[in-house]
Amino acid sequence: MEIIGKLSEDNGRIEFRCERSGLVVRGDYPEWVLAAAAEMMAAMAEKEIEGRIEELEALVEFGEASDTSVDSAKWEHKSRFEIVPQCTVTMGSTEYRWVAPDAEAVRAGEFDGHPVKRVHNMALTRNDSFLKNERGIGPGSGDPS
Repeated sequence: MEIIGKLSEDNGRIEFRCERSGLVVRGDYPEWVLAAAAEMMAAMAEKEIEGRIEELEALVEFGEASDTSVDSAKWEHKSRFEIVPQCTVTMGSTEYRWVAPDAEAVRAGEFDGHPVKRVHNMALTRNDSFLKNERGIGPGSGDPS
């Protein structure tokens, strides 16, 4: 496993470091720092791929590279920066699907306006028993609680 970045706190300030690129982001809150770091890392990665595409296009003109290598680099760019970012998020034993805010329609519909949607539907029961009262449990059952 390779560590890409490290998030830490020092004297109440949050810091993210990515040694590979020399990126250091500092701020008051982890979500601010991670958002800034994500934006900077995306911008650097996109410029890197765009530079590789330009380099390959120049090499094609000199007969040093093929059109296929240019197409491959363009596909890599599109697959990384055109597709809306999506991830799985685990909190405790619960898994969620996350979709970036770019996918407003998905978040509004499928995600009901939330940033994540639970992967496993815990309301899906074999006997349609989700949130059904059990006899002897709850108000009016003689149970003082």
